[in-house]
Amino acid sequence: MGHYSETESDRKFHEPHWQQPWLQRLDNAMWSLRRIRVPLPAVLVSLLLSGWAGSYLSVAPQLPTPQGPKVVERDTESGYSPRGSLRRALMVLPVREAESLTGHLPASPTSMTTDQSIQMFESRSLNSSGFLTARPPLPVPVSGEVFMRAIPFQVISLYPRITYYPGFLDAAQAEHLVALASKYMYPSGLAYKPGESIPESQQVRTSTGCFLNAGADPDGVLAAVEAKIAAVTHLPRSHGEAFNVLRYKLGQHYDSHMDTFDPKDFNVTSQRIATFLIYLRSPEEGGETVFKREGRDGADKAVADWRTCSDGMGIKVKPRQGDAVLFWSATPSLELDPRALHGACPVIKGEKWSMASCCTASQEDLCY
Repeated sequence: MGHYSETESDRKFHEPHWQQPWLQRLDNAMWSLRRIRVPLPAVLVSLLLSGWAGSYLSVAPQLPTPQGPKVVERDTESGYSPRGSLRRALMVLPVREAESLTGHLPASPTSMTTDQSIQMFESRSLNSSGFLTARPPLPVPVSGEVFMRAIPFQVISLYPRITYYPGFLDAAQAEHLVALASKYMYPSGLAYKPGESIPESQQVRTSTGCFLNAGADPDGVLAAVEAKIAAVTHLPRSHGEAFNVLRYKLGQHYDSHMDTFDPKDFNVTSQRIATFLIYLRSPEEGGETVFKREGRDGADKAVADWRTCSDGMGIKVKPRQGDAVLFWSATPSLELDPRALHGACPVIKGEKWSMASCCTASQEDLCY
């Protein structure tokens, strides 16, 4: 066996780490690292994590301080607030958009009033487009609304004035109102002139219905609908009649008629100047709302058949759940408009539910 003699360099390499000069220790560490093979994916992941950590450290000081939920007091003036699962029924956005927001409802249904719930959803819709940043709501007096609404509409006609509101209610609201009215339905009636009667065989109106006001709905849905109608008509809620909920089964209809009362025949102190009609449940076929005298010169149109909807007269609005139609029975000069003649076409297939509220004005305000 040969004799091994340790050289000076070997001695320095093998001597305890703490006894080596710091440059020698650094050189040894670099030599050890060169022997380690790191896979390329691991290198890329490390770089990505380093970049993410750097961006977080630069943004963290700008993040807002977390705060607890804000408690909103009950609206004592309106006197109503929603409950339970019907929070969703208070949404005022079109059906598809409203359904996409159900995951953002407040955790406690009693922490907000109906008006505040409406404001929340309206503001979210407008905020998503950045509109409220450029055009924030104006300060308003007590009778105004502190938020902006997002309500799509289409002008159908100016003769008479007809406006269409798609998705005015969502499906949950509509079904809630159908369930509420179902307990009170009875055969629909007619308003007769003094001494007048119509043989039952004429079957002018064959639906069933009932009248409801906001007080009949402890969940606040009807009150929310009243407030929304007041917003689009610019008429106070006190000018709206009770809601007439109607159910049309197969073949049932309502012949063309006027919602106004002729002052020569009826001793009335107020007059119906507009009607807000909402479709709560749509039939598979039929059930349209027809305006036979629509058109600038429609007031003098002769109507041969008050019931049929296949004669091509006027225009028809197809009923779809949640949609609404506003039509005015008075002209801008407050004269009664005979072009507002309208009717409910027979249901051909399925069943139709609708709800209407007439807007009234004092008799002294009208011109004849």
